[in-house]
Amino acid sequence: MFRKAAHLLRHRSTRTTFQWIKGHTGNQGNEGSDQLAKQGAETLETGMLNLEIPMEFDMQGAKLAMLTQVEVYRGILEKKIVEPQNTTENNLQLTREVITRITGDLETSTTIWHSLQKQAINPIIQQFLFKTMHGTYKTGRYWRKIPECEERETCKICNTTESMEHNAEKGTPN
Repeated sequence: MFRKAAHLLRHRSTRTTFQWIKGHTGNQGNEGSDQLAKQGAETLETGMLNLEIPMEFDMQGAKLAMLTQVEVYRGILEKKIVEPQNTTENNLQLTREVITRITGDLETSTTIWHSLQKQAINPIIQQFLFKTMHGTYKTGRYWRKIPECEERETCKICNTTESMEHNAEKGTPN
């Protein structure tokens, strides 16, 4: 009812103000509204109220000025449908297998992602691990579709396709 009232008030052509009036003091408008309320309470049949409001006016939630950037970002992520990426899923599975081999525990994807964000890990290393898990480093096949950069796809030393694994074996950055 409050939203319907707000909608109707917003769409009036004149300005609307509210003023508190002490009840039962002889004020004509106050006495009239009391009379109408009493008549409505004594009526046996109930009338249906039209509480419909336009969709664009039916906004719920917090005011933007009251939200922090973190809260907004969390809200966006909750609504966002994320398609799983093959590289990310493959790297998560590889990580899961290695953890299981070393510890004997089968970890979930959520646990692995939370572990990468621990404060004990240097932020630069966190960023490296995050990018590695998502396969976003510019190495190997990444360069294949970029004109005049195709030669970066292969290792200059052993002529094989560059990858994070290949770089780790060589012990050198790409």
